[in-house]
Amino acid sequence: MSASSRKIITALCVVGLTTAATMAIAEQVAPPAATEKHGGRDREHHHMMPGQMIEARLAYIKTALQITPAQMTQWNAVADIMRKHAKTRDEKFAAMHAKMQDMKDDERQRPDPITMLEHRQKMLTDASANMAEMIAVLKPLYAALSDSQKEIAAEVLEHGRGGMGHGGWGRGEER
Repeated sequence: MSASSRKIITALCVVGLTTAATMAIAEQVAPPAATEKHGGRDREHHHMMPGQMIEARLAYIKTALQITPAQMTQWNAVADIMRKHAKTRDEKFAAMHAKMQDMKDDERQRPDPITMLEHRQKMLTDASANMAEMIAVLKPLYAALSDSQKEIAAEVLEHGRGGMGHGGWGRGEER
């Protein structure tokens, strides 16, 4: 087993423990789950907000990359942006949820195509701004990484694998 494989296995163990602890805390502080009738039976829905998962994700990435004390300034900048993006997604979700709760059933109609396109445009603009922020802080960190860290970074920071935010690289739009 290579040193890189051992590092990844160690990181995964740490992440497992961190995730379990985070989930235990989230269960203690999360509001009671909503119950919905589905197919004649009740079903609980458990949705973790991005802010509830971000610390475990950051711990995983930091451990996997084996961030050194000399790299902490660059790492903290990346972590702060990821926390900011998670908080923004939490706020957007909460606002959307509150808006849906306030609407009457007859008000919940599908928006017209123009409204939908404008909403999509805003989401893409926000995602682009978030991406620019992430690139700005990730470049100095990546430049400070050793070759072996860069090899691991290719795995844990790869777009679409969920490494840098919900869905990859700190995407800021809702799904």
